[in-house]
Amino acid sequence: MTKKSKPFVSVCTPTFNRRPFIPIMFECFRNQTYSKDLIEWIIIDDGTDKIKDLVKGSNIPQIKYYELPEKIPLGAKRNLMHEKAKGSIIVYMDDDDYYPPERIEHAVEVLTANKKALCAGSSELYLYFKHISKMYQFGPYGPNHATAGTFAFKRELLDITKYNETACIAEEREFLKDYTIPFVQLDPLKTILIFSHVHNTFDKRRLLDNPNSSVVKESNKTVDMFIKFTDESKIKRFFLNDIDEKLAKYEAGKPSMKPDVLKQTKEIDERRKQQQQPQIIMQQDGKDPVALDPNEIINMINGLRSNLKAVMARNDELEDMLEKKTTVKFSEPIEAPSSSVQKLKKEISELEFKLKQSAIIEADLRTDIDRLRKQPPAPAKSQATIPVSAIMQTSQISELQFKLKQSSIIEAELRAEIETLRKQTPTPIQQTPPPKLTPQPKPTVFIERLKSEPELFVKV
Repeated sequence: MTKKSKPFVSVCTPTFNRRPFIPIMFECFRNQTYSKDLIEWIIIDDGTDKIKDLVKGSNIPQIKYYELPEKIPLGAKRNLMHEKAKGSIIVYMDDDDYYPPERIEHAVEVLTANKKALCAGSSELYLYFKHISKMYQFGPYGPNHATAGTFAFKRELLDITKYNETACIAEEREFLKDYTIPFVQLDPLKTILIFSHVHNTFDKRRLLDNPNSSVVKESNKTVDMFIKFTDESKIKRFFLNDIDEKLAKYEAGKPSMKPDVLKQTKEIDERRKQQQQPQIIMQQDGKDPVALDPNEIINMINGLRSNLKAVMARNDELEDMLEKKTTVKFSEPIEAPSSSVQKLKKEISELEFKLKQSAIIEADLRTDIDRLRKQPPAPAKSQATIPVSAIMQTSQISELQFKLKQSSIIEAELRAEIETLRKQTPTPIQQTPPPKLTPQPKPTVFIERLKSEPELFVKV
């Protein structure tokens, strides 16, 4: 990339009471390989111990220094830096980290080579812990992830995003829209080396509390692999030897001077503790998933228990009602609809009337038979012959006896039908008993008598 084709870069640095680190920050900037006439350096200072004197004594013409009368959140400070910046590419350099000489040049080359990417950074970081003399690797956490101290991005990114004005720490996630911004990774060896120290806004020694994490491991990389040039000896000496003594004498740089940061750190810690606890995600139609904390889960379970108890009680009540409605008490008569009862009663009454008529007819037939039997026979011309009148009389008696038999059959059928209807009638029906009939000899017996007693024949 020729000098004419290189973009103008705005280096942005927010600072608050970091006086011991500022000379080292100046050295990192002076060592940058990118053309200085293509760089401006925006520094926003909202500390109580302003570094205006150090800036003036640095003789770095690229610095544009802005003092703020009082402390503001880091998110608001970064947004203000963007307003002051004029470069087509913005590169972050924080005030307490080491940046290799190729920091700016490497970031610009990677960004310009990736047309789709709007932002670059390193998700793989290396932290040196002086109190244990060990290097640790953190990350990578994801292809679109990086910490703000490693950011470099195209100006057009600011058209679609900005920092949360109230964020004091962990401001990157919202700026990168939950890590969905088109992103490209940088080489960590050409980007940054972080040193843990007692004035860290976030005590990085706490990162070692979970050494078995899949994204935290001890590294065989050394400080010399990052700070490798002889003219950087001053920088190396500061971080490895002088830092503890200088920070111990500088009260203004203690984390207690940043109450807003401490408050947000505590809030973040509490959220992380909740996230580490087992969670239940509640999904409702038309609503976003909601993570329930233990108290909410307990309240929900108690509510479900109460509802279940009420449902079970209602279920028992309905089962009792159903049992009462479906149980048949055979000891009690079943009531049929009144219309059906009236119809059956009417049919039985009609049959009983027919039965009475049949009894009357039967009585008349028996009377006729008795009358014929009592008529004296006409005298015969000779004892050897049967008179014609006797034969006719016998025929009449036979006919009457046949009718009597038919009447008996009809009467039996009527009685059977009445009995059937009574069984169909659900309630007892008062009925008038049929008239008593005088017992009469069966027709067959009477005929046998006629055969054995010829004197019953009469003459006409």
